Amino acid sequence: MLRYPIILLLLLPFIDFYVLMKVAETVGLLETVVFSIGTGIIGATLIRKEGRYVLQKLQRSVTGAEVTRNFAEGFILVLAGLMLLSPGFVTDAIGAISAFRPVRERAVAKITQKFSGDIEIQFQTF
Repeated sequence: MLRYPIILLLLLPFIDFYVLMKVAETVGLLETVVFSIGTGIIGATLIRKEGRYVLQKLQRSVTGAEVTRNFAEGFILVLAGLMLLSPGFVTDAIGAISAFRPVRERAVAKITQKFSGDIEIQFQTF
């Protein structure tokens, strides 16, 4: 099950480079570089705004489940920021999609729902 995401993660730079070269052939090198830098700036701004929102949510968290969800949301946001700052259109698209609040919250809900029954804590007295 984990094999396909790892293969995709390893192939992603090559796919990104291929798409970047095809866009540069079509549009032009200067326009491609300007667009790539522009998406990085827009991405950094979006990540900063959403990061503040997640940090405020984390500070208002009361239960352990809320803290876990907010940490997971922050982790997804960090990954989205890294993808937005890397050059390439495929990683920019993935980063932008995962940075949007509704998408991020749904992903966190599915992840926490999947792993909610896997953690079991037992207390023993001696």
